[in-house]
Amino acid sequence: MANKKTLIFAGGVSIAGAVSMLIGAACWGASGTDLWQALASNQIEDYLSQLPSVRQLLIINSSFWILGVLLMATAGSLMAGFCTSNPGLAQMAKVFSRTGASIAIVAFIIMLSLAIVIPPVDIATLIGWIGTRLDDIATILIIGFSPLCLVIAGKGEWVPGWLTKWGYLAGITGVLGIISMLTNNVALGFIIIPLGIGWMLAAGIMLLKKSKTVAG
Repeated sequence: MANKKTLIFAGGVSIAGAVSMLIGAACWGASGTDLWQALASNQIEDYLSQLPSVRQLLIINSSFWILGVLLMATAGSLMAGFCTSNPGLAQMAKVFSRTGASIAIVAFIIMLSLAIVIPPVDIATLIGWIGTRLDDIATILIIGFSPLCLVIAGKGEWVPGWLTKWGYLAGITGVLGIISMLTNNVALGFIIIPLGIGWMLAAGIMLLKKSKTVAG
């Protein structure tokens, strides 16, 4: 198991990443824009007309999301280091979180580009489709499959039973996210957000509590 300072750092980073994502989501919600729904309902033209008035809000939103995925990927990598009995699966969790963060940053920039230089509807549709699909994939990797691998790899070491069950739920929502992409069911794809980010918050809090019982 890691030393006290590493546990505190991992827990703090995990919480900070989750909070950053929530702040970004609040800015996105306040903008009143929803690219996923606009694509699903063929209302891209209406979506584009909203963008000039909320451009700054979307820039702030994207900034917090970029910070959030970097922090959560860092936390996921640190948590993987706590799993000594199943290093292979822990390494997979690390790959999922780091790859997901890289994909997410590209996705955020692609989606934000629609608000910076508003393109014709057909081009915007293509850009939006690419951006949202990349974001969906990144979300599944970071807060779906990575937590699942971590709770399996860390079972009996640093992951308590309640957090293990939560991790399994996050993994299931990752599968639902894949189904959402295949069926274009927007609501189904968003189920992972509260469960996955909630897991990151819970894991961070748990690590901070655990650090109090570790010497050094």
